[in-house]
Amino acid sequence: MRSSKPSETPIGPVRGTARGPVPALIRAAGALADGNRVRIVRALASGELCVCELCSVLDLTQSTLSTHLGVLRDAGLTLSRRQGKWSYHRLTPLGSSLTEAFFGCFVSALAADARLRRDRRHLERRLAQREAEDCCGAADNRPAAARSSARMRKGRL
Repeated sequence: MRSSKPSETPIGPVRGTARGPVPALIRAAGALADGNRVRIVRALASGELCVCELCSVLDLTQSTLSTHLGVLRDAGLTLSRRQGKWSYHRLTPLGSSLTEAFFGCFVSALAADARLRRDRRHLERRLAQREAEDCCGAADNRPAAARSSARMRKGRL
């Protein structure tokens, strides 16, 4: 008599393999499988950005942003450099070509996304500020949520 149970054969060593194109593909696909990371990559497509600029534009806390940047870096999609106390991030050639090709398949969906349109407007304003002042100049570049909670702690809200 034949069993009706499906076979439980392991898929193979793809997850445990450290080298080769398949694990790299899986890491890159996984890195793009998060809304915040898509937003980060879309912002970095405009060029190198400082962490404070990314926090300000995307309204993310530094710790949240750092976590997502680590995933993108580990997938080989971004690089970072330090200049003084500032940390700057940019897409790698792989990150640029992969996201251009991938996002090219979803042009209308990306254009229709209100959050991505808002991010784009914020980025344009933030880059205009860059011309007038240092990266993390006099303006309070913390995310709105952080500014709001700081005002609440001081009793000013």
